[in-house]
Order: sequence, then structure tokens, then C-alpha cells
Amino acid sequence: MGSAEELRAMAEREELEAIERSPAKATALIVDARRTLATCRSIATKDPKSAVLLAWDGIAFPALTAALTLAGYRVTNRMGHHRVAVDAARQLLGEDALMSRIGALRRMRDRGMYEMEAPEADEITEALDDCEQLIQVVARAVQRAGTR
Repeated sequence: MGSAEELRAMAEREELEAIERSPAKATALIVDARRTLATCRSIATKDPKSAVLLAWDGIAFPALTAALTLAGYRVTNRMGHHRVAVDAARQLLGEDALMSRIGALRRMRDRGMYEMEAPEADEITEALDDCEQLIQVVARAVQRAGTR
């Protein structure tokens, strides 16, 4: 099954919802994610737990949402929607290794929220570097969509 077919299948399972494509909204999400990345980097050593929560909720998830918005989808509010965002972005962007690390960030965030497990300093640094790479990948997709 190709990526377009897999995204349609995700929509049929009500994991994704079809929406109007919006490069403008995707651009706004990327601008916000870049600003939040700077904030995360500034607090990472002082408050790594908050930094990892913000890395997912303010950088990675919005960047994944931007990629989906370009394709005309958004995640639904069903259980597992954060995992679905990673899986759908993998279909859209490829970047398997990066998407695996972004998935690991989601799990690190969950451990911090639900198990009160703070990340190590090197983990948050690596996660923020991955977030920066994700922003770059999605920003290139936004740029390509704007030139069509």
C-alpha cells in the first residue's frame, strides 16, 4: 500500500480527518514551532522535564500537524492520536529514522507526564536536535507546496 492509500485507510479508520489543504496554516505552525524550539533550548538544562513536554506539545506535534495540513488531513481526537500523527507523517515525509526518534520523544514525554520520569540532559539535547531537523523537513515541504 502506498502512502496516499495508507492515509486514506487511516481516514477510513477515523484516525485522520480530511480537511482543506492549507500551506498558510502549515507555515504558521512551523513559525510557532521554531519559536518554541528556542524557548525549549533556553530551559533545557534548568528544567528538562518541562522542556521535553514543550518539545512534544509545542514543537514536534505542531510540526507533524503542519505536514498533515499540507496533505489535507488532521488527526482526530481518538485515543492514540499522537502516535497516529507520527505514523501519518512517516507516510508523508519518509524520514523513517527521524520519525522513529520523534516517536521516542513522544514516549519520553509520556514517561515524564505519567511516570514522573525526568529525561537526562543528553536525551533532551538530542530530542531538540531532532525537533529542529523535523522543522527543517516540514518547512521544505511547505516551501515546495507554496511554489506549486
